[in-house]
Amino acid sequence: MVDRPGWYPPSQILSPPELPIYLKNVYGLQTIIGIPSDGELTGIHAVIEAANRASGIPGLLDPGLNMKLGDHLFSAQMARYRSKYSLITFPSDATYIPPALPTHITINLEPISGAPSDEEMTKVQDALHSYQELRRFPSMFDAHVNMELSQHLFNIQMGKYMRHAGESQPNPMPQATSSAESPRQTVEQAPAAPNVPEILEEPTISTNNAGTGANAAGDHRASQPPSHVSAMDSSNERATHTVDQSNLASQSDQQVERFNQLFERFHHLIEQSSQNTVKANELAEQANKSWERFGDVLGNVNRVLVGIQHALVRNHKGNTINALDCLVNEKGMTPAILDNGYTFRRLLELFSGDPERQTQAIIDGATHNIYIPDVWVGYFLNFYGIGAGLCESETTTKLQFGKQKDARARLSKYLSSCLG
Repeated sequence: MVDRPGWYPPSQILSPPELPIYLKNVYGLQTIIGIPSDGELTGIHAVIEAANRASGIPGLLDPGLNMKLGDHLFSAQMARYRSKYSLITFPSDATYIPPALPTHITINLEPISGAPSDEEMTKVQDALHSYQELRRFPSMFDAHVNMELSQHLFNIQMGKYMRHAGESQPNPMPQATSSAESPRQTVEQAPAAPNVPEILEEPTISTNNAGTGANAAGDHRASQPPSHVSAMDSSNERATHTVDQSNLASQSDQQVERFNQLFERFHHLIEQSSQNTVKANELAEQANKSWERFGDVLGNVNRVLVGIQHALVRNHKGNTINALDCLVNEKGMTPAILDNGYTFRRLLELFSGDPERQTQAIIDGATHNIYIPDVWVGYFLNFYGIGAGLCESETTTKLQFGKQKDARARLSKYLSSCLG
C-alpha cells in the first residue's frame, strides 16, 4: 500500500442525489468535499439500506433514486481508494488490510498482498453478507464495521481489476510503413546515373604546365561531390523522417486502443459489481422475509403458550384476587417484575376503598373490586401488550389525555377474560 497525501484533490466535490423527506430523516446527505469521512460513508450506507427497505412499500419504489445512490456510493468509495492506493505505479505492491470483525463472525479475514485470488474475493463477500444479516439484531450490528467491510471489498475489487488491466496486451495493429519504406528501398537500390562520370575514373588531362597547376582542373572536379549523392542523402533523410512519423502515429494508435480496452474492462467490472450488489440485496430481502415469517410463527406459538398458562390459572378452584398476579405476559413475566414490585394485591392493600381508583374484574365467576392508580393502569396495559390506542406510544406507559376511563375498561375486560 502506498499512501499519497494530496494525490486525491482536496477540493474534489461529490454531490449526493436529492432525497425524499422520509430518507432525509434517516441521514441528511451533504456535499462531500475532498476525501469522504467515515461518518459520511456510513451515512450513505444507511440511506441506501433505508431506500432498499422502502422499495417494498407500495408507492415508494424509485429505481432512479436507487441507481443515483449506488453511483454516489461508488464515487465516495473510489475517492477513498484513490486517496490510499496508487492507480499508476506497481499496484501489485499494495496490501489491503481488512477491518477487525467481532467475535460472533466466524470468518477470519487476513491481509491481501497484490491482486486478490478468487477465494479471497469470495471470502470477503461472504463476510460482508454474513455481517449484513445482523441488521435484524441491532445490538450485534455496527454500521461502522459494515462500512469498513464494504470499502475493503471495493478496494480488493479495484486491485484485481488493476492487476488484470496491467497484464492484458492490446491487439496488434498493422504497421502502416510499407509506403514509407518504398522510397528508402528505391533510393538504396537505384543504380548510378549512366551519364555521370565516376570520380575515380576521371581522365588525365595533358598540359604543358608544370608543377602544382598541372592538375588544377582535375582537383577542382574531385573536390565537388556528384549531384546524385546529395539527392540520395536528402531522399534518405525524408524517408527516415516519414518512417519516424509513421511509427509515432502507430504508437499513438496503440495507446488509444489500450486506453479503450482498459475503460471497457473497468466498465465491465462496474457492471459486475452492480449485479453483485443487486443479488446481495435480493438475498438479504429474502432472508429478512424468512426471519419475519419465522418471527410471526414464534409470536403465534408464544401467544398459544400464554393462553395455556392463563387457562391453567383459571381452572384452579377457589381463585381470589391473588390469581391476577399469576398471569404472565407474552415474555413469560408476571406483574411482580414491574417497578417497585407492585402487584395487584399490593395495590389493593394501598388504595382499597378509593372510588377514583376502583376497577372490577371477574374471577371464577365472581366480581372483585381492584384498586389501581391511573399511572399503574398504563403500566399494566403496556405490560400485557394491550395499550394500543390508549397509551401515547407502544413503548410508553403514559395514557393519552382523556383515555383513563377507556383504559380501565380495557384492563378489566382483559383480566376478566383470563380468569372469569
